[in-house]
Formats: sequence, structure tokens, C-alpha cells
Amino acid sequence: MKILRRYWGLLALLALMAVWWSGNAGPELLYFLSAGVVVWSLLQAPAWCGAGTRKRGAFCRNNSYGLLLGCHIREHRWQKFKLLFWNRRWAEFSRGTWATPAARLATVTGLIGTVSAIATGIKDFALS
Repeated sequence: MKILRRYWGLLALLALMAVWWSGNAGPELLYFLSAGVVVWSLLQAPAWCGAGTRKRGAFCRNNSYGLLLGCHIREHRWQKFKLLFWNRRWAEFSRGTWATPAARLATVTGLIGTVSAIATGIKDFALS
């Protein structure tokens, strides 16, 4: 049961791909599944912390939840999220999104969910 709570986003991704493959679902279901996949990848997917440490050039290697949040260390929890608001820090943030296989999976899953939501919007707009 613990593994299901940790990886529910992958099940949502499989359901999203199945719904797109069948082609007969409404846009509401596609939006819902796409949002679930994106939220999971940003806030719950197993990933690497990657927050800066006190040693110059060193980065935290603890496990974290999602691409936006840090590890269990209080200072790291929101440090990655804060990096999004400084343009010169984007390189630091994006470095961690491809650092480990789990982070790559979360990144690709989030991209798929985002592209799916955009495609659903375009499809919904074209039909109306």
C-alpha cells in the first residue's frame, strides 16, 4: 500500500495514456488526469533534493518529494521552489531535474502531463 501512495502518479500517467489512446473520453477526464500527473511530479514524485549546501559548489543528495520541494532539512524544503523566482538560478534548478533516474522520471512525467493538458485545451477549443 505504501508503494501505491508513493507512485500513484505513474498509475495516473498510464490511465492518461490509455484515455488518449482510446480517443473517446471527454476533455474533463483528460484535464483531471493531466493535472494529477503534473501535481504528482511537482510535489510527490521521488526525486533528489539538490539544494545548495554550506560547502561551496556542493549540493544536497538526500531524497525529496517532487521536483519543487527539498528534503527533510528545514532550510532545504522551499529552497528549490524559491529558485524559480530568480532568473540566474534556473540553471541550478534544472540541474537537479535530470540528476537521477527518479528525477528524470518525474520530469518526463510532468512534461507529458503538461503537454497533455495543452493538447486537450487545443482539442477542446477546436471542437467548440
